[in-house]
Amino acid sequence: MRICLVLLLSLAALTACAAKPSRTRPPMAPHEIIDEQTAGTLTVAAKPLVFARDRSDVAAYARDYVTLVAIEDDRSGEFSQYLLLYRWSTVDKRMSAPPGADAGALRILADARAIDLKPLDDLPVSLSKRRELHVPGHGEVAAHAYTVDAELLRFIGTSRELAVRMPQERLDTPFALYEDGRPALLEFLNRVTGP
Repeated sequence: MRICLVLLLSLAALTACAAKPSRTRPPMAPHEIIDEQTAGTLTVAAKPLVFARDRSDVAAYARDYVTLVAIEDDRSGEFSQYLLLYRWSTVDKRMSAPPGADAGALRILADARAIDLKPLDDLPVSLSKRRELHVPGHGEVAAHAYTVDAELLRFIGTSRELAVRMPQERLDTPFALYEDGRPALLEFLNRVTGP
């Protein structure tokens, strides 16, 4: 009887702990990073947009990916907004060479509208590859950054149909939306542009 009472009290305590509200940020809330190199603050969307295209022509279950991350860089009140692109693949590079570093042109297809973005010549120091900026943890990753504004990001975040192309790549077939980060993008915009 005593063992049953102890087990019941232990179970009640565990249930109470599990039921306590979490004090962490909401799942779609963007996070902030202090960049020690530039003394700026980066606000980063909680979840990126991930696009994929099937590469069964090369190997079963192989895909090419494009990850887009919305970022705002605040340097002493001077704000810049970027889309950070990571281009990566699960295709063995012996079967299909990765795109060259100069293949950074991006075409976003949103609700029958084509938006062409040209990459910055150099990746800003504050946007160097780091885990907090949603760098994919698989294989070689090419990174490019694009200057954008809130209006363009809002259009992307509210689009019903969304795909991307990398027109400078040898294979110019579209990447379909694979992981939907639009809710996180809209939450990011609410945070950086205010109500």
